[in-house]
Amino acid sequence: GPGEADLSRLNPLSGKVDGILVGEGFADSPYIQRLARRLPVVVIAGTLGAQAADVVAADSFSGAAALVAHLIADHGRRRLFHVGGPPDSPDAIQRRLALDHVLRGHPGCGLIGSAPGIFSVASGEQAAERLLARHRSALPDAVVCANDQMAIGVLRALTAVGVAVPGEVAVTGFDDLYPARLADPPLTTVRQPMRTLGERACARLLDRIAQPGLTPA
Repeated sequence: GPGEADLSRLNPLSGKVDGILVGEGFADSPYIQRLARRLPVVVIAGTLGAQAADVVAADSFSGAAALVAHLIADHGRRRLFHVGGPPDSPDAIQRRLALDHVLRGHPGCGLIGSAPGIFSVASGEQAAERLLARHRSALPDAVVCANDQMAIGVLRALTAVGVAVPGEVAVTGFDDLYPARLADPPLTTVRQPMRTLGERACARLLDRIAQPGLTPA
């Protein structure tokens, strides 16, 4: 997958360090599993489940579900459009599963369409252009994006053609990155506890270096 080439840069390091902390994990990466057989590896935001490395992750599913439920229950948004992340991103997968789960519980609401993205602002702009090309005559009530950068791209593209956000279309992200607060209007998002994730991952890596027999968590 896309993670394989990037992670191969860790090969020369693996004999020189006591452990490796991977900042973003790709789903079921065989490379991470091979690496973890050689030395302690902890992955932030990796795939939850059986694998060789430890995973420290926020609860993307619950956060995304709460956000979609808020859009529907508190703001009456019924027609949603989804901008997804990379197909091998565990966070993006969980956020999409949460959207589908909430929609199943609200029969009067549904997804009018979706577009793929790669977590960048530009991919959000492209997704919004796709949305406008297909749904300009009947816009969704809300665009749910798998992260903040894409949501900012959607926001820019919609406002550039005169669509009022959030008046006509609500736009939501995920992560609560600093630029989300600078967007005009400010972006509705879910806060990821990045600092806490980093601290817990480092602590777990030190534990694993001290006790190599620890069961992956």
